[in-house]
Formats: sequence, structure tokens, C-alpha cells
Amino acid sequence: MDETWDLSFTDDAPKHFLMVFIVVKNPRIPERIINKLFKRLKKKNYNNNLWFFHATRERPETLQTFYEYAISDEISIITYYVDKAKLFWKITKDQHLLYNNIVCKLLKQCAENLIVKWPKVTFYAARKETNRYLNHQFITQVEDSCKKYFDIDVLLRYPRQEKWLQVVDWMAYALFRKYEFKDNRWYDKIRKMIRIEDEYQWYEK
Repeated sequence: MDETWDLSFTDDAPKHFLMVFIVVKNPRIPERIINKLFKRLKKKNYNNNLWFFHATRERPETLQTFYEYAISDEISIITYYVDKAKLFWKITKDQHLLYNNIVCKLLKQCAENLIVKWPKVTFYAARKETNRYLNHQFITQVEDSCKKYFDIDVLLRYPRQEKWLQVVDWMAYALFRKYEFKDNRWYDKIRKMIRIEDEYQWYEK
């Protein structure tokens, strides 16, 4: 799981926020994608000193190569997009509560649409907070929301630690470009992998 930018509501903040999951049965798929990309760059004598990828700072040819490698029937993408202008102002007062609610609702969608069909799930989330209380609150809320559907292990990691998060970052980038800038260049490459793409609603529809 990763998200685009943040849930800030300042005048200069992006107008859209997206929460994005990738779902795979084989946990080695994201690792293979990133490893192939590094090998390709090594052959071209391109040096990535950080040894992990972040879509917003990569060159267009690197983006092109990634999306070619990432196309797979074994990967499902699900996302909620948030049009910040439509959110009730009281909801925006507690951004952590709003963030957690989006994640839990999207996990529920995964279960109810049979995208996640397994009794045991490992859920990698990009680590954003250093506050232990907020991290514990996030993990507890996610675990509680999934009890009805599956057993879940929630792991908070930095992108440099986990290739899963690098792959979902690229998927989120393509979706964000579509909503924020009406740029479908990268979105069109992953369109067939998207299983759910819906606008987030605070209340049930």
C-alpha cells in the first residue's frame, strides 16, 4: 500500500489524494520487477546511488521500462481517489482518522470483491509516521477492520526496505498523474490491471 502525496488541505496542496494497493498471490513478483529494472539500468551504465526507485524522480525512459516490466495478469491494482474539495470540512480536521478510514474501507473492498481470497494476508504499508502511538493506532484499526474477512499481518516499512512499496509507488504515480493533471500516459499502461478504481466516500453508498 502507498498513497500519493498527503491529506493536507492547504491552498498549495494537490487537489487529489489517492490510496493505492497492489494485490498479488506470489510475494516474489514485486521483487522480480525491481530486480529486472536494476539489471536493465546497470547494462546502460546508469547509476542509481540510492538503490531504490521513486517514480517522481525517475527519467521518462526508466518509467517506460518499469511499466513494461510491471504488466502482469498476476497483479491487481485497487484504488480510492479523494477529491479534497468534496470532503465535509469536519472530516478533514482529523487527517489520521480519515487516512485510516480510507485504508480500512479499501481492504473491505478487496475482501468483498474477492480480490483477496486467502485466509492469511501480509499487508505492507509505507511507513510515514515516527509517532509510535499513531503507528499502533493504524495497525490496530486495520487488524480490527479485517477480522471478519481474513487474518492480517500489518508491516510498516520504508520504500528502501521493501520492493513491494517501490512497485506500488509507481502504480500510484500513474494514477495521480491521471487525476491531478489529466495525464493518462502511464495510466493507460496499467489500466488492464486495475480491479477497483472508485471515489472514496466517508459514508457508505
